[in-house]
Amino acid sequence: MDFVTQITQAATQASIATERVRGMNRVYERNRPASENTVAVLQKLATGNLDNAAELLSGAGSALSVAGDLSPKVGTIMRGFNAVQSSAGSVLKMAGASGNPVIKAAAESVTGALGDVRTKFNAWAGIKETPAPGSVGTSVATSTGAGTLFSGLTGGASTATPHLMTLSSDRGDTFHFNLSTAAFDRLRRTTKYKVASQERLNRQEALQAVSQGGETITLSGVVFAASGAGARQLDALRAIGGRMVPVLLTTGYGEVLGRWYLQGVEEEQEALMSDGTPRKQTFSLEFGRYGEDYKNV
Repeated sequence: MDFVTQITQAATQASIATERVRGMNRVYERNRPASENTVAVLQKLATGNLDNAAELLSGAGSALSVAGDLSPKVGTIMRGFNAVQSSAGSVLKMAGASGNPVIKAAAESVTGALGDVRTKFNAWAGIKETPAPGSVGTSVATSTGAGTLFSGLTGGASTATPHLMTLSSDRGDTFHFNLSTAAFDRLRRTTKYKVASQERLNRQEALQAVSQGGETITLSGVVFAASGAGARQLDALRAIGGRMVPVLLTTGYGEVLGRWYLQGVEEEQEALMSDGTPRKQTFSLEFGRYGEDYKNV
């Protein structure tokens, strides 16, 4: 199993454990004497999820040494780290409130394994974490070396800025692609040129340039709903696409890509909660180039 897969699966296991611990506490508080068996089962399942998450993170540390180029997947990795940290923190808080040493120990093993693999990844990426001024237990990440390639995904990337890309329209719609919404870890841009061919008797066919053709941009990534982004980010993008108006795309480093149509939103939901809410959403967005000299009447 490769490094990225182990990180994302660890995030899913930790998220499932969070839901089970929350349900365990809810059941126990509602009817303590009659709920002992249910609580015991949920505790066993949640502990198993946490143990699996810790094992996956430990394995990821070993897989990192033989991993290839991780630059295209750094967004997924950072979101996976944040999702595991958020879930483990929630479990530790609930275990402390209910006085459950078994769950607490399992969650601490996850945070320990996360710290180890995160340290190894930071060393690979050239990310240096230093204590934040005037605070205890928090740190500020800075990027050097290879880490400067994705400095926008560290430090304050979990807040409103910096953005990987900004989408805006003449109608006032705005959507920022970043770790707190729907960050993408892959961008594919295709440019086509229309060339017509004419068959000729006993000769090679003749080619004639007809037009500049069109362009498409495809963005793909993963949203972990429990880590703060929420499960409604893709619905917001669908609403923007449904207005059928061109949108302006601007990269996080300031390049204006021009105006495009949002032509498609593809979503795959995984690790569903008991009510059907997804813990993980894999998405793909397709944009088509809007002719700048075309008047949409």
